Amino acid sequence: MSQRPLPRYFVSRQNDDSFADCISTLAPCHAIDSFFIGGRHMVEREWVVTIDSAGYLKATDGEKLGSLPSEVQQDLAFNEVIGSAANRTLDSSHVYLFYLEALEQPPETPGLNDPVYLYGTLYGPYPSSSSDSARGIDGQLTINRIDLLAGIVDSAKFAFNYQSVISASETQRCFNLLLPGDREEEIAQGKGLVMAYPLMPAEVVMGEPWNEIVVCGLIFDILSALKEDLEKEKVNHPLRNTTLPVPNRAWLEQQLESNGYQIKGNVATRLPGSDAGIPKMLSYALGHLIKDKTTLPPQGNINEYIAIAENTIKHLPGFPPTRLKALRNRVRAVSTEARAQGSRAKSAPPQSVRIPAGQAFPPQIGNAPPAKKVDWMQDFISKHRGKGAGETRLTTMSGLAGSSPQAQAKSPAKPETKLKAKPDWMSDFDGQPVGRENIKPEVLEEKKEKKRETSKQSSDWMKDFE
Repeated sequence: MSQRPLPRYFVSRQNDDSFADCISTLAPCHAIDSFFIGGRHMVEREWVVTIDSAGYLKATDGEKLGSLPSEVQQDLAFNEVIGSAANRTLDSSHVYLFYLEALEQPPETPGLNDPVYLYGTLYGPYPSSSSDSARGIDGQLTINRIDLLAGIVDSAKFAFNYQSVISASETQRCFNLLLPGDREEEIAQGKGLVMAYPLMPAEVVMGEPWNEIVVCGLIFDILSALKEDLEKEKVNHPLRNTTLPVPNRAWLEQQLESNGYQIKGNVATRLPGSDAGIPKMLSYALGHLIKDKTTLPPQGNINEYIAIAENTIKHLPGFPPTRLKALRNRVRAVSTEARAQGSRAKSAPPQSVRIPAGQAFPPQIGNAPPAKKVDWMQDFISKHRGKGAGETRLTTMSGLAGSSPQAQAKSPAKPETKLKAKPDWMSDFDGQPVGRENIKPEVLEEKKEKKRETSKQSSDWMKDFE
């Protein structure tokens, strides 16, 4: 059996047996990206990246798109109709997928273009004839600041769009990053390309893929660290005079108030007698250790962050580096021939099993993927700290997601929920054996009448698309 190839700059966790026999059997719930893979000696073919409700990624060949669930096909249709169809080809022999869970910025690294460490799960390579490509491998991917910021800036125009659940006139987006996983010479030959996805944790949003708040926090944390280095080394750069907006102003104010501050307008003032310590996350958010009184920054959106990141990297010394040039040369427009050959021949899906409204899905027991653990990252982090070094700066996607509206909306104190813990029809059986003979005749007649009415309404299936 041939050994599974991995990118040069990816290091898998040692003694990793958590995914030794685990390939998710859950159906995808959303598409998060689409692109073509091709090259001089390869036919351009479309690939769709999907995510399931447990947070596992998968790439599907364009010839098999008709077999994907209807929800995924709706995602693809909406994204294409609004003009954001797969319009790039990765000129490469293979591509990896990377579920990004955390960013580590080690302390006291010389220079401005510091190495940074990304932690998460790697899938691939794709295309591949081996089923091992679908197995996730936890590990560390080493890149640098320019790689990360340029990956976000360059890939922003390829973000995947969804109909907003808040406003019908808006869209929500899932951003991705194209990163170099190997040396410049290998990248120039179309090898070692990594598509990274900083996503909201599955336990927060149950597979919902939009990630604007996460990407905002990712850009903010790396720019604020870079700004500190620019000021420390007294480098003349526009970022030094830029006030970085915060991803979530309401969350920042809430954290300050819980730590003994009073907020009036844009000013936070420490209340008399307050001796609560300031968490490091607030220090990062403000870019410095705040004192008794400080002016709060405004809130920024994803477009503002991308603009600041783009302006920042183009003014860094030596930009763009040769490896970034090689990576950018791997991205080109999709050919007309590839689009014509990519037309989908779809067949009707098999009849699905419907679950009554208000009833929970049965638990996945035998085929459910195991719960993921994140403590393994500490094994890598401990190796990056030298004696006397400062504390590493760790940005987790789960931490960024904690300040998102989706996470805040999941408060257990809410009195009302959309799904009832117990459907109404179950009350018919309260205090009675399960046998049909114990159901009241009028209840049976009522149920028969409902069934007759349902059979007459042949267009009810349209509600699935509402």
